Amino acid sequence: MEKHELAFEDYKNGMKQKEIAKKYGTTINTVKSWSRRYEWSKKKKKGAHQNKSVHTKKECKKIAEEIVETSELDEEHQLFCIYYLKYHNKVKAYQKVKPNTPYNSACVMASRWSKQPAVIEEINRLKKELYEDALLDPHDIVQKYIDIAFADLNDYLEYGQEEVPVIIKNPITGEDEVLKQTVNMVKFKESAFADGTILSEVKQGRNGASIKLADRMKALDWLSKHMNLANEEQRAKIDLIKAQTRKITIDDEQEEIIDDGFLEALNASAKEDWEDEED
Repeated sequence: MEKHELAFEDYKNGMKQKEIAKKYGTTINTVKSWSRRYEWSKKKKKGAHQNKSVHTKKECKKIAEEIVETSELDEEHQLFCIYYLKYHNKVKAYQKVKPNTPYNSACVMASRWSKQPAVIEEINRLKKELYEDALLDPHDIVQKYIDIAFADLNDYLEYGQEEVPVIIKNPITGEDEVLKQTVNMVKFKESAFADGTILSEVKQGRNGASIKLADRMKALDWLSKHMNLANEEQRAKIDLIKAQTRKITIDDEQEEIIDDGFLEALNASAKEDWEDEED
């Protein structure tokens, strides 16, 4: 048996990662790498499953518990680091750790946590491990940014017109009557049917609810700098996005030129009218 397989048997029998590392003369980071790469947690509970690049909340918590043994961060801060790598959004990461926190408070606390030197160090360390252990396939990363660049609000909203009942009082009989009135409407789709990882903000304010997609231009900028990570199909999609963006930019510039010409014509016409009146 391979060393990592023997180590897994010890893990199933309750041995801690620190003890496993000492037994096999390796580092704690190597044991963590084995644990994630070969999905020890899943195999211990349910048997082997298909490899997945995204950890569930329970798996993230398990990782945090294992890491915290050798870290100065507590479990909550470790979870914050893991969720931050998963969602690339510090506020969402904080809300996953503390789900009952109001959005504004989460913004403040997430900012504080993300600036802590130990948190920054741990996030950088986890990033390095993720790449080294191939837990994040480069094509998966590219695909996520493509998803952001292609994001469509229609995937998250339903809007149009609908008929709603309106109760009015009949001026003659004095009785209430129900009539139908056509109104404009905007509705959020159920979160279960939408990819929340490409949303940067969803909030409920005094003026109603709002939704904000992740920055498309930032995604395009990232894709431009990391074309070497994309496969052939992804490169074709990226080229299509760039072409669409260029067309929109050119159309906007042409519209601006037309507007400028129209304003110049108006100014010239006004000047002639003033000159005619003076004559």
